[in-house]
Amino acid sequence: MKTVCLLLVFLGSLNAAEKPRTSERACSACIRAHEEFLAADALNGRGSGTRDELVAATYVASQLRQYGIEPAAEGSSYIQAVPFTPKQSSTAGNPPAESTTWNVLGILPGRDPKLKKQAILLSAHIDHLGEGREVNGDRIYNGADDDASGVTAVLELARSLARHRPRRTVIFAFFGAEELGGIGSRYFLAHSPVPLNDIAANLEFEMIGRADPAVDPRDLWLTGYERSNLGPELAKHGARLVADPHPREQFFQRSDNYMLAQRGVVAHTVSSFGLHKQYHQPDDDIAHLDFRHMVTAISSMLGPVRWLVNSDFRPQWNRGGEPEPKGE
Repeated sequence: MKTVCLLLVFLGSLNAAEKPRTSERACSACIRAHEEFLAADALNGRGSGTRDELVAATYVASQLRQYGIEPAAEGSSYIQAVPFTPKQSSTAGNPPAESTTWNVLGILPGRDPKLKKQAILLSAHIDHLGEGREVNGDRIYNGADDDASGVTAVLELARSLARHRPRRTVIFAFFGAEELGGIGSRYFLAHSPVPLNDIAANLEFEMIGRADPAVDPRDLWLTGYERSNLGPELAKHGARLVADPHPREQFFQRSDNYMLAQRGVVAHTVSSFGLHKQYHQPDDDIAHLDFRHMVTAISSMLGPVRWLVNSDFRPQWNRGGEPEPKGE
């Protein structure tokens, strides 16, 4: 009897030790590695439509290839060339002469015969401001938080989801020239790998490189949280998502998600931007990132997003929450 009791105690302690492993954890080394490349001085701030932005796009494409994500751009490529004119880039920065920006598109086909017709779009933007006005001897606008942190989050989600093929199709989109007015995401609307009506939801990830002091340090917030039932439903399934604490900033309208929302897709941005002073400055660099926060934040989204891509839940706009539609 004593031997049996000891065996039960041992098995119980083994099970207890294994329980924490059921909660997937983001790869901290991967997160740091992505940031150290994308926000390095060597990329000169990933200016919209520059060769440096193309280098960043090529890096992202190589990571998708490594994870087993299939290419989803034209010609069986990961990289989608997006032509534009200086008139399209009048909202921010100096328009480049290189009139091309680049999206990176990958796809993980769903395994369910019915649900694979629905897609979940996970996105971020690759570019930042490149080189600009010198501040304290530095003129490279690295964009470690804006938006290398979002790119890193989507890459981690891709790595995680690729391990077990989901029931729904998942599209991973990394948009170019967001800083010049969402040029890459606008092009995506007309060149999506699936019809826009088949995109059940879009989660954009932008500026999650440090905690927002306006909310619990473990929380992320969702732009336009009150506009649809997507945020509350993800929260029910473990996402530490709360409403945007900065409604006056109108962040819902200030990222690539808005282009899709105007076309009827339930689309929001996940962020923890606390209006820090490094925004659009050269010192938005590695030194100002909180990697512990990034690991915790990305980890907190792995399970809920995995639920979303395997469920038949299709989010809906709340009454009055859908933005005014915009034609093609």
